[in-house]
Amino acid sequence: MTNLWSGRFDIAPDRAAFEFGASFRFDRRLFEDDVTGSIAWGRALAKAGVLSGEEARQVAETLTAILEQGRSDPAFVNGPDEDVHSFVERQLVERVGDAGRRLHTGRSRNEQVSLDLRLYLRRRIPLLQRAVRSVVDALAAQAASAGDALMPSYTHFRPAQPVLVAHFFLSHVAPLRRDFARLAGAREESDALPLGSGAIAGTAYAIDTDALARDLGFSKVVDNSMDASSDRDFAATFLYACAMTMVHLSRLAEDLIILCGDEHHFFDLSDALSTGSSMMPQKKNPDPLELVRGKAGRAIGHLVGLLTTIKGLPTGYNKDLQEDKEAVFGAEDTLSGCLAVARSVVAGLTLDRARAASAASGLLLATDVADYLVGRGVPFRRAHEIVGALVRQLLADKRDFESLSLVEWRAASDLFDADVVARVTPGASVAAKRTPQSTAPQAVAARLAEVRRWLDGLDGLC
Repeated sequence: MTNLWSGRFDIAPDRAAFEFGASFRFDRRLFEDDVTGSIAWGRALAKAGVLSGEEARQVAETLTAILEQGRSDPAFVNGPDEDVHSFVERQLVERVGDAGRRLHTGRSRNEQVSLDLRLYLRRRIPLLQRAVRSVVDALAAQAASAGDALMPSYTHFRPAQPVLVAHFFLSHVAPLRRDFARLAGAREESDALPLGSGAIAGTAYAIDTDALARDLGFSKVVDNSMDASSDRDFAATFLYACAMTMVHLSRLAEDLIILCGDEHHFFDLSDALSTGSSMMPQKKNPDPLELVRGKAGRAIGHLVGLLTTIKGLPTGYNKDLQEDKEAVFGAEDTLSGCLAVARSVVAGLTLDRARAASAASGLLLATDVADYLVGRGVPFRRAHEIVGALVRQLLADKRDFESLSLVEWRAASDLFDADVVARVTPGASVAAKRTPQSTAPQAVAARLAEVRRWLDGLDGLC
């Protein structure tokens, strides 16, 4: 079989070296994008006078037929070819002869690889965004269902203050929305046409790159042909977006693994999304969540791998850049699968309202006791000391604030009145918050409504 670069050599390539460098086994994913780019390039060559009208028609019709065949029969995209570009060109030349051989005029495989990956990301990223949206939708549904249910929050993984359960779910919505925006940014960064850059110095043919960019759906053309041949910033940005999303899914998984466990059991996992033990009959294991948490390392590794590859490359295309595609495809597959699992797990959660509320009481209200004294004119640092001493005594006695009589309250400070009992409850604690990002019921309701508007605004977009 003749390779795209065979003319320079008088012997066949070493089989082992050829197979080592071949990428068709994984870059076949770019088949649709390679054909799409080639159809547009054929039109551009026709406008530049390189292809006749009849040749351009033959090339376009044949490439369209090749594309349809590949879409209807994935097994068709196969063979001994070095890469997907070689496969598409071979198929074209076998069907139309010299017209197919003219298609590569003025075009390098270097820019073709960049084009294909840019096109691929521009059509695949919206699918990942749709999956992120589904997880956000499931979290928002759980927040709405939780209503006024209470649970403890944690700092240093020690009980901190009471919050609404809805506030907890929305705390995971916020980073996922940032991830959605990061993916959009990665798609935008891919939005530049590299064709016309040639191998590195540009092309000697009068290609209307602005028209070609419009034809392929790009809003702009790359700035510099030397940069374009080795630029993989857009791929690294995509991998960063995937890695951050996986980090956030891992943290959600960690929270749910803990909070669904027997020690807390604020939530119960669906049986359909749990596994058992081969030895211990009582076990209900959160294996899907543990796998999400574990797979975060893959996405982080893909990012680090590509950054390591490109950090020391000289200007211009180098074969090292072939490493970009497996990283991109691997990150995409990992994130897509984990988003689907996360959505199902969140949607299947059952809240134990009584247990979560019980854990939100007790000494978690110490800050509210201090705030009570601040309301009576005590400087906060002094109030902190008074309440700290009271907490120390309660811990020694194995008691909490609810057990205190008014006499005991006044023994700590004569500024405590009978209303302290009503002021120091989990419900009063969350209701006392005033800032828009807080766990106050009005703030949480407003945030949930805003999230729902955001979700509704995406209908039809992703």
